[in-house]
Amino acid sequence: MRGLPGTRFERASRGLVVTRIRILAAGLIACWPLAASPAWSGTAPVGPVRPPSSDRSYEPTQPIAGAFVYPIGSELDYKKAASGSGSPYYVSDPYLAVRGSKSQRIHQGVDLSCGRGGDQVRAIGSGIVTVADANALVKVTTQKRVKVAVTPKGAKGKKGKKQAGAKTTYKTVVKTRTSWKWRTGWGNYVVLRHVLPNGETVYSLYAHLAPKSVTVKSGDVVAAGETIGKVGKSGRASSPHLHFEVRRSAPARDAEHREEIEEATPELRTFALFDPMVPLAFLDGHVRRFEDLEPGSWEARYALAACRDGLAFAEGNEFEPGDAVTRGDYYASLVSAFDLSTSFASRDWSSTMAALVDAGVVSTEAARAERERETLARSEALEILLRCLDAHRTNAHNLGTLDAMTVSKDFNRQFAGSDAAERADRQAKAEAADETRARKKAEADRVAKAKKQAKAAGRKSSVKARPVAAVKPVPILDPGFEALAQSDRKVTRAEVCLLLASAMRPAKERTSALQRAAIRVAHLEAMPQPVGSR
Repeated sequence: MRGLPGTRFERASRGLVVTRIRILAAGLIACWPLAASPAWSGTAPVGPVRPPSSDRSYEPTQPIAGAFVYPIGSELDYKKAASGSGSPYYVSDPYLAVRGSKSQRIHQGVDLSCGRGGDQVRAIGSGIVTVADANALVKVTTQKRVKVAVTPKGAKGKKGKKQAGAKTTYKTVVKTRTSWKWRTGWGNYVVLRHVLPNGETVYSLYAHLAPKSVTVKSGDVVAAGETIGKVGKSGRASSPHLHFEVRRSAPARDAEHREEIEEATPELRTFALFDPMVPLAFLDGHVRRFEDLEPGSWEARYALAACRDGLAFAEGNEFEPGDAVTRGDYYASLVSAFDLSTSFASRDWSSTMAALVDAGVVSTEAARAERERETLARSEALEILLRCLDAHRTNAHNLGTLDAMTVSKDFNRQFAGSDAAERADRQAKAEAADETRARKKAEADRVAKAKKQAKAAGRKSSVKARPVAAVKPVPILDPGFEALAQSDRKVTRAEVCLLLASAMRPAKERTSALQRAAIRVAHLEAMPQPVGSR
């Protein structure tokens, strides 16, 4: 993987890296032959396909929560209003507040209010939904035995009044009463499970959510900042607010102060046994704010997402996006991104290299020649990323939720320039428009053929045209890939985050945008060149 040492061999070394990248791309063509076509834009090739060896049948795995956000208000400060919201939040009921007429309950969370409901509630970090009680208002039917008066037949006069001397008897009947009650005092609530980079598991709870606002279900994988519901006052709440809790996966220290739970679900009973933590203190220590990242810039977009996925780390309040990344940091990010190791505390050099060797990404001989503090060129970073993509699947939910076309624009603009990025964007949209027109024409031809056959048979056709949805543009990373494969510039920390974002692929797709670019570039280079084109 490493280039030959010494300045006299720099050009030859760069040529070897480019050649190895072309060989990797040619190997991808053998695995996904249909994707080699420049006009190909599908998500799954026809015919036998070799899936990545560690693909886990495309099932989502537990993501790593590397950095967190606040559930309401601004992502980086709940005391400030979020974009599009006119009110900041404040603590209306603190942690460990005493409640109940006899002080029998302890508030194990914190209540955050702004005076109204309806604001979006976000997941504080990447995780998996363990409980999603979206409709906690349950119907309760009770039966009660009561005595009712019974007047004998013939004891009533013409006007229905009881005649004098008539004897009244009583009988016992069962009356049914129907009422509605909240399953728990939390009302509609969601519980998420988060795994920290050190392997510790914590849970977050969001309660009193508005009716019909919960957007997740049990088992869903969510990203940091993803909307899971809206602020409401369901359950035991007198005004709209968010009840927020954080608990660690350990037995509660003080069993006497657990909140009373009526008819709780098994999942809720398990959560109540975990050890409560100070919610805002936990977030204050895990929400990352980088002063050297300009809000809205491409560096901030990918650096923050990579930090929330546990793929990028920085000390203090500076990310240093323009600094060259070391092999130690880059390889550790790949081990986390592709889930190559089961150990959480494995960012040390020996554990990282062992994971890459075991995964077949690096040979044992090449691993001995690597140096942890050495920087690497863009082409080298691309090469080893393709090696990982050849047999493994990425596990980074925050980077994976970024808009694919935005990633494509940023990728091509950063590595190939603004003009190349605009051309690739126009090409992707033009191909999508052509595919949409082709599908509409095919549907019109189907209806016309059915009408023609019905007319020939002397009957009326019942076939109607089905609506054709517009085809979404497929990102084209070819210009950036070609420039990246031949670049000897040192890859920066922010560029590594952008590279990892280009390697993401949705669960239903077999290849990422970066892999498709590699396949198309290798295919075009393998095609015969016209005479005089060189």
